Amino acid sequence: MSTKNPLSRGPRVGMTPTEEVTARSLILALINRYASLARGIPDPQVNQEIASLFLPKATISLPDGRVLSPSEIGKITESNPPELLRHHVTTVDVQFDSKKQARCQTYIIAGTHLKMPDHWGRWDADVVQTEDGRWLFARKVILVDGMDEGGWLQGLVDASVAATD
Repeated sequence: MSTKNPLSRGPRVGMTPTEEVTARSLILALINRYASLARGIPDPQVNQEIASLFLPKATISLPDGRVLSPSEIGKITESNPPELLRHHVTTVDVQFDSKKQARCQTYIIAGTHLKMPDHWGRWDADVVQTEDGRWLFARKVILVDGMDEGGWLQGLVDASVAATD
């Protein structure tokens, strides 16, 4: 999946309009649930609920090059959890590769207790429909297009750079 371009149009997958609308609604619900839960709260129960939105063998790729499993989701903010983190979902593009697989690009603006906006970018994801009809993330790539100087994410980046020096 390209990190700079919009998604290419998916093939015609033979879904009825009702099937497509239902799938899109469930995928949007998945994306919105992730955005609602991903608040940087250092709470194992919240992290477990976020992990339940992913297939067990899914991967989460971070801008710093780390690749985490769903069970490691808490590592994203564990070194410096924000007092407030809210992801505002803007444009969501869903392209189906089959009736049970889709690619998504979700543009986000994130605000924290330090800055609004603090950072902005995109979540690229592959999602699949499971046997029980739920849609889950199979792969998620978090891309940052920019961040406000003095913001929470910039502080994490600065701390990471200082730790490697």
